[in-house]
Amino acid sequence: MQQINLKRFGKILVSRPAGLEAFNALRSSLVIDQPVQIDFEGVLTVTPSWFDEFLTNLADYVHASIELRPTTNASVQATLPVLAEARDDRVAEIIRASLST
Repeated sequence: MQQINLKRFGKILVSRPAGLEAFNALRSSLVIDQPVQIDFEGVLTVTPSWFDEFLTNLADYVHASIELRPTTNASVQATLPVLAEARDDRVAEIIRASLST
């Protein structure tokens, strides 16, 4: 399983362009058919726009499962339901799966 530690992109993750930049920075290191686990440890804040851009591109690129590690981060906990409600696609499924655990 591939582990993505979001703190490598900073402690404060905001804006769609920054989310796309983060995805592009790691795209070449991703194995398309290997599961991915996303870890929020060390992140202070993530906005819906940053995470939407990052996760949408990741889900389009990787053809394996994507798991969001459980977190007590209030910013993440507020962001995930917003995205799950706004979407009806694979991204929403990934988020809903993490919210149900």
